[in-house]
Parts: sequence; C-alpha cells; structure tokens
Amino acid sequence: MVRVLVTRPEPGASRTARHLEALGFQPVLLPLTETRALPVESAIGADAVAVAVTSANAVRHAPKPLVASLAELPCHAVGKRTAEACRAVGFLSVAEGPGDAEALADAIAGGLAGKAIVYLCGRVRFPVFEQRLTAAGVHVQAIETYDTTGVDYGDADVVARLSGRPVEAALLYSAKASLALVGLMARPT
Repeated sequence: MVRVLVTRPEPGASRTARHLEALGFQPVLLPLTETRALPVESAIGADAVAVAVTSANAVRHAPKPLVASLAELPCHAVGKRTAEACRAVGFLSVAEGPGDAEALADAIAGGLAGKAIVYLCGRVRFPVFEQRLTAAGVHVQAIETYDTTGVDYGDADVVARLSGRPVEAALLYSAKASLALVGLMARPT
C-alpha cells in the first residue's frame, strides 16, 4: 500500500486521511503547520457592503461577535468548503466562488467597484486577492482572524509517526509546509 504523508493542519488533515484511505492509500499524518486564532481589534467599517473569505480557517477562528456583526452582509466564499464553513458559523447569504482567490477577486470586482468589503483572512496569505480588488477600485478592509505557525517535531516524534518506514508521496499545501519538510529531510537522523 502506498504511504502518503499528509502535512496539512487539522481539521483538514483528518479529512484528507479519510479520503486517501477510501482511495486505497495509507495516510501518515504529520501536520507541519497549525492555525491559531488572533485577537481581532479591527473596527468594522460602517460602509462595508459585503464580506469575502478565501479560507475556511478565517471563519473558524473569527470571534462570534465579529461574525454576528457581519452575518447579514452578502458573503463571497472562495469555494465549496469555505462556503460551507461560512454558512456553519452563521452567514445568511453565501455565494460559492470558483475555487481560487484570483478568480474570486475577478468574479466580484465588477459589482463592488467603488464600494468597501470586509476580508476575513489569515496573517499568512498571498496578496493577489487584495491587489486585484484594490486595482478594480474596491476598498478592502482585511481582518486577520488567524495565523499559521510551524509545528516543531523532535526526531523521536517524526520517527514514531513514520513508524520507521518511508513514505512514497507527500501532500504539501503551503510554502511554509514545504520549507518545513525540507528542514525535516535535512536532519541527520
């Protein structure tokens, strides 16, 4: 059976493991990053007409009062899972986007030109979503609700998780996880 290293943080790691098992693979969970809630101090602009979300983690970690204050605004989610997460925390009108941040920005920019939106996001993110909207004349108020940090495993932990056997493939979900895996591979043990 092909062993596949799953490096994404929970809860996605377990979901991916179940999917891999159903396909006949043997998942090996070794999350190399984790997400943590950030304190949210941003005041919401009274002129916001919509919310955008490009990661389910942004709403999972968002404080309930923040979500409650935004729940009646139209919410633009990057894709299916993020849309589901937005509905689960209480957003009333959620539009499911095309699946990537650039395409979502392009899809919503025309209808929001000259207007303001709240963007629930992580501290670690690519700037292209905000750049495209700003270039289209959309005022973006980014509210960082979570951070992604590396998980530091000791050598014994890594050996235990790998059960002393190699993996044939690795799933990497971010540049941060990719760098962490390179660091693990460079260890002398």
